[in-house]
Amino acid sequence: MFFAGLGHALFHIVAALFLTLALLMAPAWRIAYSDLIGVWTLGAFLLGAGAPIAGWLSDKLGETRLMIVYFLGLGGSAMLCGLADRPQTLRWALAGIGAFGAIYHPVGTAWVVKNVQRRGRSIAAVGIAGSIGVALASLIAGALADHAGWRFAFMVPGAVTVACGLALAAAYVTRRVVDRDSDLLPVAEPATRQVRRAFLPLVVSMALTTLIYYAFSTMLPKWMEREIGLSLGEGLTGIGGLVTFIYLAGALAQFVGGHFADRGRAREIYVVSFVMKLAALLFAAFVGGWPTVLAAIVIAFVFDIAAPVENVLIARYTPARRRGLAYGVRHGIAIAAAPLGVGMVALLYEPAAGFVTLLLAMAAIVCVVLIAASLLPSERPGRSSHGEGRFSREASRGFPGE
Repeated sequence: MFFAGLGHALFHIVAALFLTLALLMAPAWRIAYSDLIGVWTLGAFLLGAGAPIAGWLSDKLGETRLMIVYFLGLGGSAMLCGLADRPQTLRWALAGIGAFGAIYHPVGTAWVVKNVQRRGRSIAAVGIAGSIGVALASLIAGALADHAGWRFAFMVPGAVTVACGLALAAAYVTRRVVDRDSDLLPVAEPATRQVRRAFLPLVVSMALTTLIYYAFSTMLPKWMEREIGLSLGEGLTGIGGLVTFIYLAGALAQFVGGHFADRGRAREIYVVSFVMKLAALLFAAFVGGWPTVLAAIVIAFVFDIAAPVENVLIARYTPARRRGLAYGVRHGIAIAAAPLGVGMVALLYEPAAGFVTLLLAMAAIVCVVLIAASLLPSERPGRSSHGEGRFSREASRGFPGE
C-alpha cells in the first residue's frame, strides 16, 4: 500500500509537470502554446498503448518487478525532459514518461486489489495519494521553475522517483515486499452473463471518461490563468497553487466512492457522478472569473468519486488470473482517448473565446457516458440485488476462519 500510494502520487506529479511548465517553455522557445502542448501527444498515446502489455506482464512476472521498472523508468525519463534542448528532443523524453507511466495503473491497481480486503476503500486511499500528486504537480512545477528554472522542475521529481525505485528494489531483494500467489480476499468468479452485460457499457464509459479527463487536466492551468490571471502570486506559483487547491478540494471524494462501492452501490454512485459532471461542465461554459474555480472543483470532485468505483467494477467482472491484463486493457483504452483529449484542447481552444467550445463538447460527451453507465448490470455477480450490500460488507470484514 505504501509503495502503491507513493507510485500513484509520483505518476501524477511527473506526468503533469509539462502541462504547467509549457506556460514558461512556449515563450522561452518562441513556440505557440497550442503547438508546444501537442508535443505531449505521443507520450499520452503511449500511456494507453503500453498499459495492456504491462498488465499482461504483471500477470506473468509479478506486480512488484514491474513496479520497480516503473519507478526507475519514469524518473529517468523526467530527468531527460530537463535536459531537452528543443521540442523534438522533448517529444521523445515525454514519450518515455508515457511508456513507463503506462505501467502504474494496471499493475499498481492489481497489486492493491490482490493484497487487501476492503477493496473500495483501499483503492480510494491509493487514489487519494494520486489526487494529492495531481494537486501538487502544478505547485511543484511552478515553485521549482520560478526559483530555479523549468529544467530543474523536471530534474528534481525525476530524481526522487528513481530513488523510490531503488528503495522498492531493495525491499524486494530482502523480501520485505513479496508477490502473493492469490487474492487476500476470496471472491466468487463473475458469471459469464454479467460479464457480457457489463463489457460494452464499461468500455464506452471508460474510453470517453479518459478523453474528458485528459482534456480537463490539460486545459486546467491555462483555464485558470485566463479566468483568474497571475495576480495570485508571482510567476507560475500562484496558478500552480490554485490548481493544487482545486484538486485537493475534490480528493476526498474518492472515499465516498470507495465507501459506496464496498456497500454494493457501485453502479448507482457511478451514474450519479456523471450527472454531477454534466451540470458542472454546463455551468463552467457560461460563467467566468472566480465562479469557474467552483466549477473546476466540482468537476475534479466527480472524477475522484468515479475512479475507485470504476476499478471495483472491473475487479468485479474479471477473473483474478487475468486482472492485470484487464486493468491494462482499461488503460489501453487511452490509446485513442488520451491523445484525443490533449488534441481537443489544441483544436478547440480559442484565444478570443477561451474554453467555451471545449467545455460544451465535453458536456456532450458526458451525455453519452451517462447513457452507457446507466446500462451497467445492477446486480453483483452470483448475488441478488437484495443481498449485494450485505455480501460486500461481509467481504470487507473477511470470511470466517481468516
